[in-house]
Amino acid sequence: MHCDNMFSWGEDGHRGFRLKGGVIIDSGPTTDVGGHRLNLGYHIADLSAGRSALAFVKTNGNAFVIRTSESQDGRRVRGKQKCVKCKEKIQAVGCHDDDDVVTLLSEGGQVLCVDTTRAYNLKPLEALCDIPVSQVACGSQHSVALTKGGQVYTWGRDSRGQLGQGRSGPSAGSPQHIRSLSALPLVQVAAGGEQSFGLSVSGAVFGWGGNDRGQLGLGDTRDRHAPTPVHCLNMKTTIHISCGKDHTAILTKNGAVFTFGSGQYGQLGHNSFSDELRPRLVAELWGAKVTEIACGRHHTLALTDSKKVYSFGCGAQGQLGHGEESHPSVPLPVQLSQDTDDARIRNIFAGGNCSFATCDEDVGEEANADGVNNKTQHRLDDMIDKWTSKCDSKQWKKIKQCNGLKMLNLHREICRTFSSASCLNTSFLEQSEDKHFQTSPKYSGLNLSVARRAFKKLVKEDNVFAEVEAAVLLLLPSLEKKPAGVEGLRIYLLLNELLHVIQSHEQRRTSTTLAEAVAAAVLNLSADSLQVIGDWWSSLLPSTMVEHVNVWKQALSVILSLKPVPRNSGVRNLLLVLKYMYNANSRTAEPQRMPETDFRLLIDKNFLVEDLQIWIFRSQLKFFFFPFQYLHIEPLILCSFPIVMDLESKKFVFDVNAEYTKNEAQDPLDVLWGLEEYFVLDLKRASVLEDTFERLAAATPADYKLPLAVYFDENFTTVDDQYLYKKDFFHELFHEMMSAESGMFMFNDSKTLAWFPSTATEEDQRYFQFGVLCGLALYNQYIIHLPFPLALFIKLLGVKPSLWDMIDFSPCVGESLMNILEVYEDDDIKNLYMDFVINWDGTEVDLDPKNPVKPLTGENKKEFVDAYVNHAFNTSVEGVFQEFKRGFFQVCDQDLVKLFRPKELQEVLVGKDFHDWAKLKQNTGYEGEYNTTPPHPTIQMFWEVFDELTEDQKKAFLWFVTGFERVPILGMETIEMTVKVKGVGDLSDDEHYPETHTCYSILELPLYSTKEIMQSKLTEALSNNRRIYK
Repeated sequence: MHCDNMFSWGEDGHRGFRLKGGVIIDSGPTTDVGGHRLNLGYHIADLSAGRSALAFVKTNGNAFVIRTSESQDGRRVRGKQKCVKCKEKIQAVGCHDDDDVVTLLSEGGQVLCVDTTRAYNLKPLEALCDIPVSQVACGSQHSVALTKGGQVYTWGRDSRGQLGQGRSGPSAGSPQHIRSLSALPLVQVAAGGEQSFGLSVSGAVFGWGGNDRGQLGLGDTRDRHAPTPVHCLNMKTTIHISCGKDHTAILTKNGAVFTFGSGQYGQLGHNSFSDELRPRLVAELWGAKVTEIACGRHHTLALTDSKKVYSFGCGAQGQLGHGEESHPSVPLPVQLSQDTDDARIRNIFAGGNCSFATCDEDVGEEANADGVNNKTQHRLDDMIDKWTSKCDSKQWKKIKQCNGLKMLNLHREICRTFSSASCLNTSFLEQSEDKHFQTSPKYSGLNLSVARRAFKKLVKEDNVFAEVEAAVLLLLPSLEKKPAGVEGLRIYLLLNELLHVIQSHEQRRTSTTLAEAVAAAVLNLSADSLQVIGDWWSSLLPSTMVEHVNVWKQALSVILSLKPVPRNSGVRNLLLVLKYMYNANSRTAEPQRMPETDFRLLIDKNFLVEDLQIWIFRSQLKFFFFPFQYLHIEPLILCSFPIVMDLESKKFVFDVNAEYTKNEAQDPLDVLWGLEEYFVLDLKRASVLEDTFERLAAATPADYKLPLAVYFDENFTTVDDQYLYKKDFFHELFHEMMSAESGMFMFNDSKTLAWFPSTATEEDQRYFQFGVLCGLALYNQYIIHLPFPLALFIKLLGVKPSLWDMIDFSPCVGESLMNILEVYEDDDIKNLYMDFVINWDGTEVDLDPKNPVKPLTGENKKEFVDAYVNHAFNTSVEGVFQEFKRGFFQVCDQDLVKLFRPKELQEVLVGKDFHDWAKLKQNTGYEGEYNTTPPHPTIQMFWEVFDELTEDQKKAFLWFVTGFERVPILGMETIEMTVKVKGVGDLSDDEHYPETHTCYSILELPLYSTKEIMQSKLTEALSNNRRIYK
């Protein structure tokens, strides 16, 4: 039950009201000391006061205006209350401080205006006639409206940017939409003198307009012509904003009050009269939980949960209600009438130089501190329940046929909800412990599991889903590049979740229309916005991250399965979104990071060949032979999106291009005559390294592109034997080149990894030729002995090595640097007595020559570690590495090499260690006499001998039979051999060694009489590397 009393104090606060019994107060002292109790006989739902008028609305929806004018002697005269006739009930009123127009808001959301200087006739605001409005706020001479769809419109004077249109101007007679706020989930707008504010559902505050006294809380006094986030209030759980002429107050969910702007009259409550450029807590109210705030022109009111009213600021007209107290800059209780025990203060209002408090006899009902949020937050999941419960196919058809208006309303509701980013961004918030108030560039504030459950209901109903999809497609092109706040980006996570649910529905898996539209909207975002979405996404549960990635993979899989594959912007947009997610994943900490393989697609080889053809034609600019259909298209995946290619696809493309290049390198006349030209290396086994360098010095870059042929000691072989000779060539050459005796490289302490020496110079052609040889191995599909750290391949792909690469190359040095960087305290580092002088490759180096012998400290430790790593992998070897790189890319196409990740490139070039000897035994076949069941005794003897070999001997055996010390990364499952009897004629088997045919991985094994003889002959063959070449 409500009380029909109201307290008023301040300038003519009690005049003009019709009291119970019809009495109108039109006399009395100008200034009341303390609150004056008015027995109205009716209940006030809203009230607003300005310089020219006071307006209020009863709880029955009737609105009244009391005109204030100035008499001839300069006194302010308040007239009698007059009813404003309206067909609709009124829910709110607003008065300008320097304008004669009163604004009213009907329960249906229509904005109406009354000019108090003329007849009190209502005039609807035409521009908003078809747009339901939920709130209106009035400044001195401007207005701000928040629609039920979450959009903000402004009109009136724009001298200081208070309309938020990005520019200032004289005025705007009709409402103007603020586009930069369109995606934000706003729940309140506020306006003061020449400033305006918006408040989001998660407590973000945005201000614009006049800021000469710091009333926007931005830390300066510069006006803002567009909505600007008040970062100082982030995560303060703001739930309400109130504005005075040039000061602002905000209320938080836990009942704290912050004020900023002009403190000239003490209206900030900080026991001072100074301005505050940033929000400052009103400490004097800290002990009491404030539930409501209101600002007058130069004063502020606060209502606590104990129903006490505090005031501070200008009290010249009695608007503070302090009686004899004279501390306007400190919050003090308002002195209300002594007979208030039977009533509790329910709401407070302030305007101009007046203050008001309405009463409520229902002592059990508490004011809702976050009522703004609860009233305006859209419960989309509840709405979906309503739509889907009444919209199965039969009911939908019935509604369509029999109730056109109901169908129209349902359609409008779905469309209004899903075509509004603001509505979507207000939904599915993490309500537990109010976590959504912690929304930041690192946290979205969403509960995606709730969203998923709701979307599953949507997708089940075809008719509802069709409406939803149409609405979202209508919304996406209108989204801003950079919303004013991060809450405007929630929609992208929600749409990703919606797409996941859609694709989980069997009938909708093959549709990519919505996915392509969402991808286009994502790509329209600014770099900052993309960064936020990436950080939000990468903070999700790993399982959700995978599901969101699969959304884009599924859409791409559908498109890549088409014949022919479309090469339009829609497909490219999907690939770009997947690439953004890949990059975001790369920034994620290791435990949370998805494996790179989760981004791979199954790509048809015919499509890859077509993509390669386009790339070749465009890269070589052979327009005379350029097929017409390729003139305006580019490769879809190659070179732009290697992240979706697995290693097999990358190597396939590289090898196909290598074969194409070898054919292109042929002389046309030779081709005409059926001849094939080779890059021939005729070498002596005894001097393979010297001969190779000599042949390379005489060759041209064009020679490298030809098919390779290798001959030893003028022994010209068949094509089949060429494979073996080339394998031998790369094996022997790189083993000799990588040995310490060659003097080409330095080695780590354990002698397991090599690196370029700091003493070498680019004039030494061997490093260029070393690069050529590595390129030839990759180009011709041979694996090589290249015991370099991953840093080599990292640099080759244009990335700088890091401390982790130092740990890989030299664990002792790397871990020492890691300790300096992350373990040692500053005092520990000081006690090391180290400086920036290091010893690298036997040479003393000053890492900061401009500051000789600079001491290492806790402040410069990162500089030291970075300089150490940079010197080792970059500065000390820059010249020779560039020569190596130049040689490598004279053979291999740089764009196609960059398809590989550093680890992939290393594994393709160097292969991988093989340890699965059980697999080798399983893959071994037997011919002739050895092909028996159970196994032949000699075969049983052989595997017994093999099992007793050391690991190094087993690796030597692998090389002995297959020609591989390490196996090709893509051929580990195909490592196999065939064993057959070695024919020895009339001679004894025990006198012969095993022999191999490496091209075919065949082992010829004599029929040894004992295990000991077999063991002796096999180990001797391995140590002497005996093989037969046939």
